[in-house]
Amino acid sequence: MPRFFRFALLPIALLLTAANAPDAVIAQRGEVKITAGEIEKLLELMEPAARERLRTNPAALTEAIRERLLRDSLLAEAQAAKWDARADVAAKADDARIQVIVQSFVASQTQASLPEPTEQEIVNSYEASKSRLTVPKQYNIAQIALLIPPNASKETEEELRKKILDIRAQALKPKADFADLARKLSQDKPTAGRGGDLGWVREDVLIPAIRSAVMTMKDNTISEPIRGSDSWHIVRLSGTRPPGVMPLEQAREGLIQAIRQARAQAAARAYLAAMLQKEPIRLNEIELSRQFPPPAATPTK
Repeated sequence: MPRFFRFALLPIALLLTAANAPDAVIAQRGEVKITAGEIEKLLELMEPAARERLRTNPAALTEAIRERLLRDSLLAEAQAAKWDARADVAAKADDARIQVIVQSFVASQTQASLPEPTEQEIVNSYEASKSRLTVPKQYNIAQIALLIPPNASKETEEELRKKILDIRAQALKPKADFADLARKLSQDKPTAGRGGDLGWVREDVLIPAIRSAVMTMKDNTISEPIRGSDSWHIVRLSGTRPPGVMPLEQAREGLIQAIRQARAQAAARAYLAAMLQKEPIRLNEIELSRQFPPPAATPTK
């Protein structure tokens, strides 16, 4: 699988077909798999702003999927070792389950009546947050990728290097159609179906080899072959956007979510304060100190 993005998995295009192919495997490590349907369920559990960020940001989505796959892989190894049967682990897991129940219950009691952020509140939050709402440089990129098999021999490596050089030569010919070449020759099937198009990509999510290449390229040019960890690439750069402050409309959902979260936290604190005021906690500090005495002071010279 070509790692065009840092932690790259299959691009977002596959997720968008989830409704038609919920069992389509999006990511796999050994026997552990994540399907489109499972990703859809994961997104449904998220807050709206976080869900929208992943749906509209291929790099963020692939990183989230990678992290989930790594987690599931570790879980499979732990279960195979019967780690979940340990008493201390089971106790911690039960404590985490209780925490989720409590947080969900408090939210159900406090958030239903919270007012939605007004337009003025959103604008005020945007003005106050501008220093944190910066967007790094972005590149409008398309790619053609050739996969390098695991444990490839030197002969195979050399054949792929020559093949990517030949594809680049074809792409540089007058009237050559890069998108058509990508559809026919790129082995990264999801992007190949879009003519290799990856859209606008932030430089901070590109793997170092790709980032180093596009940083020195001019718009409307094609890169030299780029060797990734498990693939060869040639990249067409169609445009560049300088870094700057994120526009209000682009930041809007995140700002709304931040305001909602601040209100929810304040409401939760007020709920707990009212609960304790109605029936305070009574603590027997004398018995506590008797049962759990503090450690003796270490004598000093």
